[in-house]
Amino acid sequence: MSIQPSALSTKNGIMQAATLPQFGDANTFEITEIPIPRPAAGQLLVKVKAAGINPVDYKTRAGKGQAQYFTLPAILGWDIAGQIVDAGQGAHKFIPGDRVFGLSHFPNPANAYAQFAIVEEQEFARVPDNITDDVAGAAPLATLTAWEALYDHAQLQPGQRILIHAAAGGVGHIAVQLARNTETYIIGTASAQNHAYLKELGVNESIDYHDQHFEKNIAPVDVVLDAMGGETALRSLDVLKPGGIMVSLPSMFKNDPAVLAKAKEKGVRVVWMSVRPSGERMEQVAALMASGKLQIKVDASFPLREVAKAHQALETHHINGKVVLIP
Repeated sequence: MSIQPSALSTKNGIMQAATLPQFGDANTFEITEIPIPRPAAGQLLVKVKAAGINPVDYKTRAGKGQAQYFTLPAILGWDIAGQIVDAGQGAHKFIPGDRVFGLSHFPNPANAYAQFAIVEEQEFARVPDNITDDVAGAAPLATLTAWEALYDHAQLQPGQRILIHAAAGGVGHIAVQLARNTETYIIGTASAQNHAYLKELGVNESIDYHDQHFEKNIAPVDVVLDAMGGETALRSLDVLKPGGIMVSLPSMFKNDPAVLAKAKEKGVRVVWMSVRPSGERMEQVAALMASGKLQIKVDASFPLREVAKAHQALETHHINGKVVLIP
């Protein structure tokens, strides 16, 4: 038996959402009231408990990132953790009341910055009982990105050496833990104030990117996880062993001719990746989180009405871990 949306809403059939009427800065958001959507076949209606915010969110808000997939006015966000309220025809993996989390519809709009959202059943997994809603909401995009980068593209193996840029950040702190679980030697770049945190995570060597040239201070590595692009990506190629691989995340630098030319000269590979939703992989992530082998750090949480402050916090680039919205 499903729970009717009106039973969970302050107004009959109406919810609040952070709406983007036009692309612009963080103050562009408006809090609006719109009808609660209904699930179609294979879909779930989820009461959103937490929505993770990622760099792609503020890039899209500014008209970059995944903006080409949006029609204005728009509701941003892809990371969702919440409770199932209703299910469309053929959706039978979960039941109303289940706590679920996942990366929804990416890169197409998922409307996560709202009190309710429609998600595809196959893209979600159950939240472990020992994981809070805010941590679950922070997990999907960053964890799936790190997982694909290290395991699918780099095919990281025990005993290898990996350099992880922005190792204290959203993707970085997760990648460190996945690499640690693979028993690799980990080198991470971060500001000096975050080095103690990196050591706790399992980083073997920490490099302060403010005053140290990582390419002059570390021995060659098998894998680089590049979250920066541009000059950092070019310099990273200098530390790769012949036959090594750099997995690069920033889409704005995709197929950078300078990087491709230098990679060919050095005899190394470069892959630019874009994350994909996967319920099956989220189940694997859930198991790691439940066991304590993967811990997602939430640095800051904001109520929906403070979505502008949440974006501004993330854009400072001084966040350790993740930022989440609580609708």
